[in-house]
Amino acid sequence: MRSLFFLFAISLIGSSLASAQDIKVIQLKQEAATYAPKTYYIANVTDSIPDSTGIGTINDNGSVQRIALQDGTATALKNYIGQNIAEDKTQPPIVMSLNDLHVDVKKKGAKWTISIASTFAFYSGDVKLSEFSGKGQSEIAGDPGEYLGKEISRLVQRNMADFEKRWVQQKDKFATSENVKIYATTGKTTDNRDFIVYSLQRPLNQHDFKGVVQENLPEKATTFSGNSFTTSSVVQKGQLIFTVVVTPYFDKTQSWFNPVNTNAYLLAHEQAHFDITAIKTCELVAALSSASFTKENYQERFKQLTQQYEAETTNEQNAYDTETNHGTIPDKQQAWQDKITQQVKASGCY
Repeated sequence: MRSLFFLFAISLIGSSLASAQDIKVIQLKQEAATYAPKTYYIANVTDSIPDSTGIGTINDNGSVQRIALQDGTATALKNYIGQNIAEDKTQPPIVMSLNDLHVDVKKKGAKWTISIASTFAFYSGDVKLSEFSGKGQSEIAGDPGEYLGKEISRLVQRNMADFEKRWVQQKDKFATSENVKIYATTGKTTDNRDFIVYSLQRPLNQHDFKGVVQENLPEKATTFSGNSFTTSSVVQKGQLIFTVVVTPYFDKTQSWFNPVNTNAYLLAHEQAHFDITAIKTCELVAALSSASFTKENYQERFKQLTQQYEAETTNEQNAYDTETNHGTIPDKQQAWQDKITQQVKASGCY
């Protein structure tokens, strides 16, 4: 959709711009409308009419003029609605797009034959809700400009009323609210048999480390842990509800433990790596739950937050290994384990 501000200029063969006499400007009828929407309001009017020079022609026994609405098509309709149709701005905002409006006026004897074809579409954000097309023809004896001003005004009202009839039946199915409600929780289960979901009741044991041992590395064991995400969305009463389950997991196939180094001290060091993942998972869930999201930014904002906490988790894991020298400095290891134990308890997630 695009809003257009018309500069009424017409190119002629062998000349530059058409004179003002080549265009008949129509003003929409400015009077209180008989219709007022109750379940929505028009937030904006756009048009995508192919003919940018106007909406049709008037042929007065061979003398042809272009027809244009005063101030341009989209602006004329927007002004008409704003000045003549009572609207409740607490209702959901809708954009009306004029996809076609073509007028053909011809004089036959003392009367005028007027044909009007139109297509109106209604949008919530980028979602097209409804579209209405119609054609009609009239024969009048009066001023065609005055008739068109009244008829196009009525046409706007009729299409808005037709939209409301359909909108009442379907509005709860579309996200019309700008705000998105987020439900974020910590996952407790998984369908992946290679994953162990974090639980205080299920500490790691050496047999959980099923990955290939990397004997060429200085580490005696490696814990591969992370988060899996399950997302879904639904619209309820015009609001998008975004649900995300963040599950902290330990990957048995990527984690390894050199059997020659079997001891509870090393296992405790690896368990603390998994604990750090779980702590940062809980922090991410809290951040998602408290953040403000809109229809326009919720996907990008969700991505930003997950990336932020992934980076923070990596930094924390590296700091843990660096300060404890992979668990080989007893007092540092004990200090980290005490801190991590307190953080897990304080998180409230487990």
